[in-house]
Amino acid sequence: MPLSWRQLASLLGPPGPMPPQVARLDSPQVNDRRILLRAPQALTISRFDAVLSGGTSPSVSFSLRQGADVSTSGTAVTTELLTVNSTTAGSASTSFQVPDIPAGHWLWLQVTAVSGNPVGLTVSIELQ
Repeated sequence: MPLSWRQLASLLGPPGPMPPQVARLDSPQVNDRRILLRAPQALTISRFDAVLSGGTSPSVSFSLRQGADVSTSGTAVTTELLTVNSTTAGSASTSFQVPDIPAGHWLWLQVTAVSGNPVGLTVSIELQ
């Protein structure tokens, strides 16, 4: 008797951790918004890394936000802005005031300040 997809998936066990989600924002500008993902199930942010490329003494500050509707301001994942000013080691954060993303919610970043004309901003998010 052939198995349905649901039966086959149940034999494989629960889904494992998601691979890190990586996004790049070219020439970041104030008020740029980049949607990073839509949660297929309830997720928890465990780590966030960011690094800049190019520019002269570049710096980018942004807010990481989540919500059911990306046209709203959403809920801030951290109470303070995340700032990255490194083109080598980058910046990392493992402390989040609201790390949980409900199933079906979006996760995005909103750029709030830019200096030094960075060529790009790359972010990586680890989720559980």
